[in-house]
Amino acid sequence: MNSVQRTCDTASILGTAQRKHIGIIYLYHQDSFNGQYCLKQLQTISTKIKAFSDLTRPWLWVKERSWFGLKFGYEGGFGFVTKCHNLVTDEMEAIKVNKNLPSVFHQARAEIAILKRLQCLDPDTCNIVKWNGYFFDRDHICLNFELLDQSLYSYMVGRDFRGLSMAELRPILFQLATTLSHLRSMDIVHADLKPDNVMIVDSKKQPLKVKLIDFGLARPVSAVEPGVCVQTTWYRAPEVMLHLPFDEAIDMWSLGLVAAELATGSPLYPGDTDYDVLRFILETQGQPADDVLDRGMGTEYYFREQRHGQQRWMFKSPEQFADHQTEQRLLVDLIKRMLELDPEQRIKPLEVLQHPFFAQSPPQRAHISELLHLLMTYVEK
Repeated sequence: MNSVQRTCDTASILGTAQRKHIGIIYLYHQDSFNGQYCLKQLQTISTKIKAFSDLTRPWLWVKERSWFGLKFGYEGGFGFVTKCHNLVTDEMEAIKVNKNLPSVFHQARAEIAILKRLQCLDPDTCNIVKWNGYFFDRDHICLNFELLDQSLYSYMVGRDFRGLSMAELRPILFQLATTLSHLRSMDIVHADLKPDNVMIVDSKKQPLKVKLIDFGLARPVSAVEPGVCVQTTWYRAPEVMLHLPFDEAIDMWSLGLVAAELATGSPLYPGDTDYDVLRFILETQGQPADDVLDRGMGTEYYFREQRHGQQRWMFKSPEQFADHQTEQRLLVDLIKRMLELDPEQRIKPLEVLQHPFFAQSPPQRAHISELLHLLMTYVEK
């Protein structure tokens, strides 16, 4: 089929979309920095569209007779969010297009379940993004939300990370605390509170009105399990890192870090890994009590036991932590060689006894989640 391509401004594109033939899907690709768009008529709806299976490119799109894509927004591991014009309601909306992957599909279904539970709340008084439902486009779940202005992170970028005044900060924290209060009343943990997931309704109006977005990691408190990876590293609560039982209190931890970051313009606990963040926490707030650390399934990954001293658990030095990581990698290598598919190449008992893993001393119990991560890395290779 011949393709039609032309460059036009937003107004002319909108007119084209409104007059389009039923059964045609248009994809829009943003053209560099000049604010213009290229229009391509690709295929009819009756034919499968390969481009929809590849969400790594910022295609802006139209669903049959309903939505018209105007501007590509945020792209993440789930897929992307695009600004759209709803031709039925004549309103601007944000459409979250999820990738066609089993893991993303499962997460999208869980997010929809949470959003359905939250529909009993008033999104304006509870400061939660308004959800307008979902639809399927081919094999992709698309979530439809109200369109908001910009995230708190983008707002801070725009002011060169200058901290907010008390007058600016107070209403934001009050609104977010109100949100967490409502979530707690429904036994829901958001599990990913950070400046990127707090949207400003209209940045030109003061005081700023904000709403919490992205419930992709949210779960009922009864469904959370120790050891599951939630929250972004800088805003991750210590009970999550130590694989302790947790609840909605982890959201309050994140809110405290967001408050500090908005007030100062800098993150309080920046770190590339959980170890880095834990070290910052211990340096500024001290170490959790032994009885708390005793309950953590991941405590031995970051701490070592000692018989003497006021505290039984001692945080590992960077050198000790690096040695432990080396030990785990050796164990994974040994397991990998034991599981060699070719029996001729499979490691022999004497070779096992001579493996470098047994030269490591003293032996320590492996951290399950880290071992699984390393094993999966080997499998992918």
